[in-house]
Amino acid sequence: MKIVYLGKIQLSDVDLSYMHELQKLADVTYIMEVNPRFMKGPAFCFQKLYAKSGLYKAKDIYPEYQKLKDFIDLDKCYVLNTTGRYWLIKSFWTHLILFLFLLRNKFDIIHCAWPPNLYEFILYVLRGKMVLTVHDPFPHTGHDSFIVRLRRKVAFCLIPRLIILNQTQRKEFLEFYHLPEHRVFNSRLSSYNYLHTITPDYTNVPQEATYILFSGRISPYKGLDFLLPAMEGVHKTCPDCQLVIAGGGKFHFEISRYQSLDYIDIRNLFIPDSELVALIRNCAFMVCPYTDATQSGVIMSAFAFDKPVIATNVGGLPEMVRHNHYGLVIKEKDINSLANAITLLWKHPEKVKSYSDEIKQSYGTGELSWKKIAEDMIKIYKQ
Repeated sequence: MKIVYLGKIQLSDVDLSYMHELQKLADVTYIMEVNPRFMKGPAFCFQKLYAKSGLYKAKDIYPEYQKLKDFIDLDKCYVLNTTGRYWLIKSFWTHLILFLFLLRNKFDIIHCAWPPNLYEFILYVLRGKMVLTVHDPFPHTGHDSFIVRLRRKVAFCLIPRLIILNQTQRKEFLEFYHLPEHRVFNSRLSSYNYLHTITPDYTNVPQEATYILFSGRISPYKGLDFLLPAMEGVHKTCPDCQLVIAGGGKFHFEISRYQSLDYIDIRNLFIPDSELVALIRNCAFMVCPYTDATQSGVIMSAFAFDKPVIATNVGGLPEMVRHNHYGLVIKEKDINSLANAITLLWKHPEKVKSYSDEIKQSYGTGELSWKKIAEDMIKIYKQ
């Protein structure tokens, strides 16, 4: 079976972790798109675009791939590179090149990591071979638009096999998009073990277990407007507990009062992987106080280093963070519940250690590992 996986730089954390196991089981080619709009992602930060547009072996044009030489098969790794001032128009041409590449190599399965954009629509000629992972069954708050809805509806209509990553939203997803049961398969995420390929940079990282961590892009649905006031309550009973917020984006509420607090460290900028890995390794545990969600790559990044998570009871998060097994699941939009959960884990490091041990067992080698996911996905491909 020949499989091609069409990834996105903004999903490179999950894509690479999946490729690591899938390439052990099948003949898999991995292709990632890079253009002036998408040069930075969770696994890559390209400082300069390769000058020519086209489809290239990744290792031939971007030295950043060398860090992965022992993690994935770089000979099966390509970049669809689109550059220049009018890159969006050029994308129609580069995707024609991609289309011809897919035809020439006669792949059995074309696995898309994201609903195709307008300039990718030529790929629908091969839709009979397509599988689509639906990372967000429903768009996040603040991330919805007419174009997003249109692109999703076209993809869900034309691509015959859809993969969703949590059980909780399956019924609602089927009903909302009027999809038959047999077209939608269930899978899941596992820990982002590609992070183990990165050398941590501890230069600007606090000492181990002296802080808790919120990481990821700042968006309205991430719940920071509940986490920050919750930390004021935590500080009264746990004055040694610090919070680090690491991620770029625009705050949708006033944060000036929190910027002056010495126990809250707000790093509102793009965080390089080397610093992110160090922050995760040294934190006591992580917090995901989301107000809505599907699943969370932040949680999978935490689990890569066996770090427990406090998450809210939204979307598929309770499936990922089984309450009292891999962390705590609390009521969403509730400042008191959030403060109480943080205080509980901060005062009981033995609980944190117990959760960490369960994460290592389940997500490392158990039923929730990438190895098991890849084996199950091969069965879906064969269908």
